[in-house]
Amino acid sequence: MLELMTWSEIVDNLRTEGNLKMAAIFDLDGEKLAATSGVTISKAEAQGLLKSLALPCTAIYALFLGEVKFQCMRVDDHTLIAKAPSEIFVAHRSNDVLICAFTDLGSKKSCLGCVRTFALKLNMEAVPDAVSAPSLI
Repeated sequence: MLELMTWSEIVDNLRTEGNLKMAAIFDLDGEKLAATSGVTISKAEAQGLLKSLALPCTAIYALFLGEVKFQCMRVDDHTLIAKAPSEIFVAHRSNDVLICAFTDLGSKKSCLGCVRTFALKLNMEAVPDAVSAPSLI
């Protein structure tokens, strides 16, 4: 049913289904398509995340989102996972979008698993017609 939703509804659905603290979806230029309340990732930070995913890296590195420092590592060519003192962050590039999600350290659900499952679901369904956005196909 994602094809009948706006980007805001889609990102709210991601947060609810994944029991996530916050979630956001960006286009490949770093423009925020939609985000739940509390997401403060800037366009420059989204662009930095996309660049980070484009570079080959096997080391753990520091990533700052706002004033929060995360210890970050690549999971695969499209995904990174990061840990801060009180939360987990996942960024996943899926076709024409960057999906970002935050969860608490004590969450019973895998933030990584939720984002990957959501990306597969998003890729199988059509783009929302209600908004001007890049194609997911």
